[in-house]
Amino acid sequence: MRNVMIIDDETKVLKALQRHLVRNNWRVITFNHPMTALDYAKYGLFPVVISDYRMPEINGVDFLMRFQKLQPYSFKIMLSGQADQQAMTDAINYAEIDRFLHKPWDNQQLIHEMEQGLATFKQHMSHARSSNKKAMTKAEFLQWNERLLEQMSPGITKVRKNALGWIESE
Repeated sequence: MRNVMIIDDETKVLKALQRHLVRNNWRVITFNHPMTALDYAKYGLFPVVISDYRMPEINGVDFLMRFQKLQPYSFKIMLSGQADQQAMTDAINYAEIDRFLHKPWDNQQLIHEMEQGLATFKQHMSHARSSNKKAMTKAEFLQWNERLLEQMSPGITKVRKNALGWIESE
């Protein structure tokens, strides 16, 4: 899964990043508005997120702090041409960004950082899965799934294919 979310209020920056990253086999989703991006982040998984610092609605630090709550394992990169020392400090201390890159960016460095971010994301996800206290057996999962289906659609918890290949419910 090589998904990246990019948030920047400058359309030219978004298009330039998208062109370069798509050529390097990344699935890129771009947003001009941070709040729209946060809404979208509720429904998709993004191993890497890149945010500009200065934006009209909220700044990149506030955006990444909110994004962190939705997707805590994502690798966060802040990309800015206008950030001062205080902005960088806030990004590191409050938004817990993983990398801070300046505009104009170096394409190779950006790809390198994103590849490292993807590897870090995978490690975090693997650790989270392995630290799960109780993993369900296949039989337990099937029972749990059947109970859930019964709650959602009472009376239609068992389905099977008949001799003609049609699906029938029990």
